[in-house]
Amino acid sequence: MSTPRRTHPALVALAWAAAVVVATLVGMSAVGAIGTGILGGGQQPLTPAEVDQALAVARSAPNPPVAAPPPVSPAPPSPAAADVVASPGGTIVARCAGDVVEIVSVSPAQGFRLHDEREGARVRFESEEEKVEVRLRCESGRPVGAVRLDD
Repeated sequence: MSTPRRTHPALVALAWAAAVVVATLVGMSAVGAIGTGILGGGQQPLTPAEVDQALAVARSAPNPPVAAPPPVSPAPPSPAAADVVASPGGTIVARCAGDVVEIVSVSPAQGFRLHDEREGARVRFESEEEKVEVRLRCESGRPVGAVRLDD
């Protein structure tokens, strides 16, 4: 029968210290390789004389001809800005094209729904308790709503 070997604490401490030294050297060489570039020495900064020389060459080079800017086409006319018309039944986003009201969108308020028929410049909202009708017209190029409530 053989007796188990005992490792000496001094030997374990020495092995651990050697591993730390090796790991540190590997880490430092990796950082050094990144700092100088993996494939070479990398680009070195220019000296003041090299900067002066590069600027002198750039100033003496002929300027390339400048191409004429493309012709400017007139901008398309922008559509009339939309306005929000609020009512107890919801909000309406509309704009005026001349004297004609164009409804952009309709959003019922909480508890209301949009009535199925939406005729021209009239919007109807309904809840369980009341009905709200908004008639829109253009005044000075802006939509204005007249609100009528029915219980």
